[in-house]
Amino acid sequence: MPNPYQQDKITDELRLDIVAGKFAPGSFLPSGRVLAARFGVARNTVLAGLAPLVEEGLVQSLPKRGYQVMGAPTAFEVTWTQDGQVLPAGEQQLGAGKELRTEVRHAPADVAGLLQGPEEMTVVVRSTVHRHAGVPWALREFHVPRSVADIVRRLSEPVHVDELQSLAEHDLAVTGLRSRWSTRAATTNEAQLLKSGSSPVHVIQRTGFHDSEPVFCELMTVRADRVFLSQSSGSVSEVTGP
Repeated sequence: MPNPYQQDKITDELRLDIVAGKFAPGSFLPSGRVLAARFGVARNTVLAGLAPLVEEGLVQSLPKRGYQVMGAPTAFEVTWTQDGQVLPAGEQQLGAGKELRTEVRHAPADVAGLLQGPEEMTVVVRSTVHRHAGVPWALREFHVPRSVADIVRRLSEPVHVDELQSLAEHDLAVTGLRSRWSTRAATTNEAQLLKSGSSPVHVIQRTGFHDSEPVFCELMTVRADRVFLSQSSGSVSEVTGP
């Protein structure tokens, strides 16, 4: 059986090599035998370590030829809208995302503070992973107080819904928003989900209020190496080139 620690090391080191340009686009990675010798592991562990790189679009597997380097994914433009959303440029909504999970848990201190609740208050969390060109670029967590989720029961279900519309349908329409942007090092779990290695992350906190009472807190954790930020106001033309 492949060793998870060893296969993660293979993934991380080869990803860094590709991003650093040590393997040019169009070239092939060393053979499985050579990589097994480099990392001191069995060939099946090498194959397990290469699988995430295929998923990310960094390499492609060509039968009887090996793993061809596709090149590091380029950064793309995102906009930070006036209502605090982070959207790929030119898109009107974020999209449903993948791997939707819902769970009930105690809120961390920062979320409890944003929701103006007691320490370790109970919240329902809706989590998704967002990808661009097949590569993870953002993690989204949508937190609602348990008292709100008890009213808007749809938010506790692992199905994609328009959360703000669901709140409005239960007389909890969002009447105010507050957002904040910061940058920090990624946690180990965030780096694994975003497949970002040592890249820092942007964290965008967005809190929605109904009649001055917080009804949700959204956290977007974004790979800093995958996006560049733009903002605009008034009447502007569409971006047609770099």
